[in-house]
Amino acid sequence: MELQQLIREIHWIEWQLRVFEDRYGLLSQDFFQAMESGQLSEFDDGEDPHFHDFLEWHGLYKVWLNREQTYRDLLGRQSLPEQLRRVIAVA
Repeated sequence: MELQQLIREIHWIEWQLRVFEDRYGLLSQDFFQAMESGQLSEFDDGEDPHFHDFLEWHGLYKVWLNREQTYRDLLGRQSLPEQLRRVIAVA
């Protein structure tokens, strides 16, 4: 996967995460940590009206973490000047 495509995906996911952050008044990192630690277990019975939102939010954040790590891994395989030269050459 190319860095530019990965960056577009990261930005799209971040846009979706902001919708949940605005709706529920928490940053995604804090929400994710609370879900992972079991602090929000009262919402995971499937009956809570926000259950599906929370599942989607949690899943999106996991995808974002994966994409961020992939970005770091790809970036680590090349120098920043090399990446910039590649992008500038295409533009």
